[in-house]
Amino acid sequence: MANPELTLLHRYQKLIDLSRDLASTLDLDLLLDRIVDAAAELTGSEAASILLTDDETNALYFQAASNLDRPFMRGLAVPLDNSIAGWIVKNRNSVIVDDPQNDPRFYSNVQQQSQVRTRNLLGVPLIVKEKVIGVLEAINKQRENFSSEDEEILSILGSQAAIAIQNTRLFNQSDVITEVVHEIRTPLASVMAAGNLLLRQDLPEIEHDKIVGLILAESQRLAELTTQFLDFARLESGRMEFRPHNIDLPGLLTETVDVTSSSMESKEIELIWEVPENFPEIIADPDRLKQAVLNLLTNAVKYNKAGGTITIGAEAEEQVVIIYIRDTGIGISKQNQKNLFGKFYRVPGSEKLASGTGLGLSIVNRIIRAHGGDVLVDSDLGKGSTFTIRLPRH
Repeated sequence: MANPELTLLHRYQKLIDLSRDLASTLDLDLLLDRIVDAAAELTGSEAASILLTDDETNALYFQAASNLDRPFMRGLAVPLDNSIAGWIVKNRNSVIVDDPQNDPRFYSNVQQQSQVRTRNLLGVPLIVKEKVIGVLEAINKQRENFSSEDEEILSILGSQAAIAIQNTRLFNQSDVITEVVHEIRTPLASVMAAGNLLLRQDLPEIEHDKIVGLILAESQRLAELTTQFLDFARLESGRMEFRPHNIDLPGLLTETVDVTSSSMESKEIELIWEVPENFPEIIADPDRLKQAVLNLLTNAVKYNKAGGTITIGAEAEEQVVIIYIRDTGIGISKQNQKNLFGKFYRVPGSEKLASGTGLGLSIVNRIIRAHGGDVLVDSDLGKGSTFTIRLPRH
């Protein structure tokens, strides 16, 4: 049997090593994954999770969980009232619950979603400068119940984690704000200049109509920019909830084609339809899946050549559903494909063909990952690109 003092010493050594690692990580998703993995290991638990608070909705949202890697877990809302995590936030205290199933504070929706029964639970608040920003939980101690030593260890980890999370959030927020200001500056300047021209009394009517058209176009562009920024912020912060349903995939794909049909017609692009009629229903969030496919289809139109083709198709395998969109556009080099799904990344030279924020593919990737799937790209310069979505069938 291992010496308990040595085991405790080893756990403290792990904490010291981890503190350096957390301080140097500025990728929020990677940081949260490291924290929950460390929490499970240090407490000898089956799993651990992080929930972060949202002042706007007065709720907590799942951001990361070890051994609970199921679709739609991230973004799952937990109320501050009638939940153990909410009690921890309100009371600013850690708690050990030996029998959660019979605790009136236990919020069973999480258990139903994760399909992991909670036998016991240890939770600590994440506090930065007197503000509770979330909760770190460990569930199902592998031997017996959680001890006061486990609580002490997790509390120390929670203190380190809270500072690291806040620093990473501030860094990313600064990055996003810089890009937002940069992106809105051009259309805003166009609208302001057009507005000043409209004040001129000697402006010919034909010029007047052109300027009004410019203002409407730039206003539409601003609206699209703000929508993308808001969607990205919700996805990155984990505040976007997913509501899965049985959906008719051919019908959903038809709707996305309808939205882009006028753009295709203006460039004389031919659509090739490769979606079987009797396609099996799949489980997904229809709004978010439609958003992801629409982003890919819009890009296929934007970066295609006049008179080109776009192929949209779907295949159902035993465990996986595949959706693909193939175009005959400019293509993407192998080097640029490596960064394609990063936030604010735009392929060099693509800005000459179409405007954009560099967030579209990052949003697609995050939506599909939340569904437990992935997005692949296969492209050659000058020959076109194929984007493939792979989703769990069930």
